[in-house]
Amino acid sequence: MSELRRTDLTPQLAVIERYTQDAPVRVEAVARDLGITVSEEAMSSDVAGRIVRESPARSPAGYSIFINQSDPIRRKRFTLAHELGHYMLHRDLIGDGLIDDAMYRSKLSEWYERQANRWAADTLMPAAVVRGLFRGGMRSLAQLSDQLDVSEQAIRIRLNELGLGA
Repeated sequence: MSELRRTDLTPQLAVIERYTQDAPVRVEAVARDLGITVSEEAMSSDVAGRIVRESPARSPAGYSIFINQSDPIRRKRFTLAHELGHYMLHRDLIGDGLIDDAMYRSKLSEWYERQANRWAADTLMPAAVVRGLFRGGMRSLAQLSDQLDVSEQAIRIRLNELGLGA
């Protein structure tokens, strides 16, 4: 977790835990309760989103996330979760800001981007929730995708990661 220690994150992890018990995860509420301002704005099609430092007067946590307003809603949700991953895991590396392109690449190395993607997947598709839905009989990618409000591709990958894939 870069130079942040896990104990420093306890209050933030409690916020995330509160929202990751049910589906779909209200990722916008997670950001709000963490004190992060989220806005949609016009961006070029090769940009998914960005996270920037802000004054506490603008954003209580000192960071704002901007999402490409042209992207489909499920992509916006993943982008927001990805940027929250950077906030939680890489705050000391954000500097004046990070811009993630459409492939979720930034000035950070691919290793950090994979961490942010993992954070996003874990947040939007919590293992316990996915397992519960699957064991409860929800096996269709379309149903799971709708229930979790993620793309079918994302839930397919998650099912495989959890050993539930076909």
